[in-house]
Amino acid sequence: MGTIKNYYAGGNTNVGFYSLFDDVLKGLDRLYIIKGGPGTGKSTFMKKIGLTMAEKGYNVEFLHCSSYNNSLDGVIFPEIHLGLVDGTAPHVVDPKYPGVVDEIINLGEFWDKEKLRANGKRIIKLTNDISENFKHAYEQFAKAKLIHDEWEEIYLEAMDFNKANEVTEELINKIFAEDIEREDRPIIRRRFFGAATPKGAVHFIENITEDIEKRYIVKGRPGSGKSTMMKKIGKCAESLGLSVEYFPCSFDPNSLDMVIIPKLSVAILDGTAPHVIDPSRPTDEVVDMFELCIDPQVEIGKAKELENIEQRYKIKMTIGTNHIKEAKRLHDELETYYIAAMDFAAIDSKREEILDEVLKYAKDFEK
Repeated sequence: MGTIKNYYAGGNTNVGFYSLFDDVLKGLDRLYIIKGGPGTGKSTFMKKIGLTMAEKGYNVEFLHCSSYNNSLDGVIFPEIHLGLVDGTAPHVVDPKYPGVVDEIINLGEFWDKEKLRANGKRIIKLTNDISENFKHAYEQFAKAKLIHDEWEEIYLEAMDFNKANEVTEELINKIFAEDIEREDRPIIRRRFFGAATPKGAVHFIENITEDIEKRYIVKGRPGSGKSTMMKKIGKCAESLGLSVEYFPCSFDPNSLDMVIIPKLSVAILDGTAPHVIDPSRPTDEVVDMFELCIDPQVEIGKAKELENIEQRYKIKMTIGTNHIKEAKRLHDELETYYIAAMDFAAIDSKREEILDEVLKYAKDFEK
């Protein structure tokens, strides 16, 4: 059985839908781009091929959908540099090298147009209502970010930046203590380990780091330098010729929540809410930036202000999440019209055809 890793390539953030698909798909020699409406079976198509390949011993990366839990946006087989991706909005993917690298699979070929047109007005209204809910969600997340900035400012006033730099340098010296041989072709990758979904914040940190030998779990408060520390460590690894996996924050993509250095089997991750990670392995090590770098009196003197900020932030995030949840409810109804119009037997046949192509490609790749 091959390993299965779970990620997100796009997220519902404070700046709207944020796509990392270009990063995630970079370096693939073969890419199937799946087109079709909601409920046409794109996710199931990819999931079944992915699970079959895993059963045959190939490593698999599932790219999850941030807007619809249990749905996939893509599947990648890193060993053979091949992937399948949902190429529809909001993460539109079009062929760059049609027929050479990229191939479009149009599941719209298998729907009954007349059945869809018979429900055209409702389909159009649902589609527009879904867009409106996402628009409102992003507006709420943007307001939450402004409140979060207030939160950070309070802790920044109590921050000992010299001490933060010292802690970062100590950690860098610890991680890169030994001479490290440069990689021939270091790869820089960016993905999300989590997302704001209809079910709230979801993450795959444990799955992604399950084979990492050393995890530095960074604790702290907003503005305590966690992201800055990770950026410096990542840049240091890059300067030494090492591959680096960056995981931006799924709320604020300009901030970092995790860095992995595969060659060293080291992860540095933000272990605070909404993705609380506590030490669970003998090799886990906590780096508490609040304890090390911030005057704790700030939480006494600013207690009421901090409580007010946290409450306002949570309210905005809850309202935004509720809009995403409503978009999911509307999407579920929209799917019913497409499901009723699809020839799934024909799609199953197409999937078997593509699976055969993928398996043949894998065998040729290994020769």
